[in-house]
Amino acid sequence: MKIQKLHPEAKIPVRSTSEAAGFDLFAKENTQVPGSKADAGKVHIGRALISTGIAIAIPKGCVGRIGSRSGLSVKQNIEVGAGWIDPDYRGEVMVELKNLGAEIFEVEQGARIAQLFVVQLADAEIEVVDSLSDTERDEGGFGSTGVF
Repeated sequence: MKIQKLHPEAKIPVRSTSEAAGFDLFAKENTQVPGSKADAGKVHIGRALISTGIAIAIPKGCVGRIGSRSGLSVKQNIEVGAGWIDPDYRGEVMVELKNLGAEIFEVEQGARIAQLFVVQLADAEIEVVDSLSDTERDEGGFGSTGVF
């Protein structure tokens, strides 16, 4: 995977441990993610796009998946929103952080904000058919296999 630093202060993604599945992504600059609020029966989720200051060439046949860091999720209610990087994208990698808490979340320059997973794609072809094969689950949808 090739990484281009777009800004001198940008940090290159790293694995925190030798067996980590994802690469940590870092904030290029200080940013605030506003808190969420409810009014008139609607919830307004606080969110911000965080600059990483890098561009990535995802290997052909793969896709980059940006995911939440478990510590930020559990301890701060911070989740990653949109987060896919196609192998032909060459622009700056931005991370959408959603703040499910009420307080402003301060992102410091150089902070680990998300994880990048490189996932191999299946080369699937579409075939239009008149019907699909039966399965044990069949058309059972949400909750059809039980709650617990």
